[in-house]
Amino acid sequence: MPQHDLVCLHGGAGADEWFARQVEALGARVWEPRISLAMDVAGVSGQLEMWVDAASLALRESASGPAHIVATGAAAYGAIVLAATHPDQVKSIILGDPEVDTTVDGYANMLRRVRAPSLVIAAAPRSDTDISKPQSIAGGIANGVFVILDNADAPAHRTRPDSFNEWATSFMNIAEGLHAVGSPQEEANA
Repeated sequence: MPQHDLVCLHGGAGADEWFARQVEALGARVWEPRISLAMDVAGVSGQLEMWVDAASLALRESASGPAHIVATGAAAYGAIVLAATHPDQVKSIILGDPEVDTTVDGYANMLRRVRAPSLVIAAAPRSDTDISKPQSIAGGIANGVFVILDNADAPAHRTRPDSFNEWATSFMNIAEGLHAVGSPQEEANA
């Protein structure tokens, strides 16, 4: 199991149920905002910033330093912004079936600002499922990796939780190894 916290960020109410299999299998903790985060992050002025600020405040509760972040659906863009603007709080990000408006001003720049290793997992129920948006997210992040779960309905973290959790665990372990190589001080403290 990874050494650092795993925090599942949600776009609205019901985080405990939404991430039940990650809490059970991975020991994750969940966070849900007081305000809902819609896919149209440009729609309500300041909504995204308030969501990111609140998530950052919740991450400060982590006793083990930066946290691994899981976000799905509309919360994915919030997690991207969080990783870009608060890199000291994010060990890695795992985005499941992200619903991101790629036309938002500054979207591509925000992806380039993410330094944390990032895994994007997309469910593909059929061979002709359009995976271009989640694939572009992984491609836009310097340390981005893209995985497809074939024959899985979205959201994959619920319909194929064992596969999702295995990918997430492996990725978090790799991210911690990469961070330890780049940070001898953290390795000495482990």
